[in-house]
This record gives sequence, structure tokens and C-alpha cells, in this order.
Amino acid sequence: MIRTTSEISNENGYKKNNLFEIHEDLEAIIADDYLLYSSKDFKKESYCELMYKKNFYDKYDEDSYKEVYERYINNEKFKEKAKFIYSVIDYDKYVKFVEANETIENPNELIISYSIVDSDGVKVNIYNIGITDIAFVF
Repeated sequence: MIRTTSEISNENGYKKNNLFEIHEDLEAIIADDYLLYSSKDFKKESYCELMYKKNFYDKYDEDSYKEVYERYINNEKFKEKAKFIYSVIDYDKYVKFVEANETIENPNELIISYSIVDSDGVKVNIYNIGITDIAFVF
């Protein structure tokens, strides 16, 4: 497991840090700027919206796919999860990964965990996403 942290805020000595725990096999698909997620330097808002539009709104007709709209497209929690994935995963690297790995024998092991850790050492787990989650949003 690859473990990385980066500071996302520091207000009056109270710090918050991103904590990413990434399965080694997924390192190849991680975006170069993933550590900026949730920081003041995060600049991928419009990219995330464009990817969500491309992979959901443009792909599914609301009348034909009512359940998809109810469960995913009109679900704010799912939208945030997709935004996280679009922010952390590099699309071009992901495409190469898929081409090189037509079959994955251990998909439940290929996990990216994201937490926030504060200066008091309190860790709040935000996401545990697997390769199946990633595949779904792309």
C-alpha cells in the first residue's frame, strides 16, 4: 500500500491533511496532481463537471434510465464520489491500465482510501473506492 499525505489547510495551527492509501497496482493510474484534492489549490472543478456530464448526463436519457437518474445522476453523494475519482485518477493513464489488464483477478483488493487527518491525529475516512467504482464512472 502506498501512503501519502499533504496539507490541505492550516488555520491558527489547526492543520488538516489529505491521507491517501493506494494499492500498488493502482499507482499507474493516479493523476500527477492528486494531492491537491480538497486543498485551496484544487483546480479541477470544471474538468470534473465535464467528465460527469460526458459519462452520465450525455450517456443516459432520463426517460429511458429513470433508475440510473435516481440512484446516480440525481444523487449528490454519488456526484461527490465521482468528483473524487475524476480528481484523483488520470483518464489517459486509466485507459492504458484497462488495455493492459483485460482481466483483473482481485478487484476487491484494488482500493484507494482517502481520509482527512487533523493536527490532533483524528482520522476521518471519506472514501474507499475500488477499481469497479472507477470503471463505473468512466
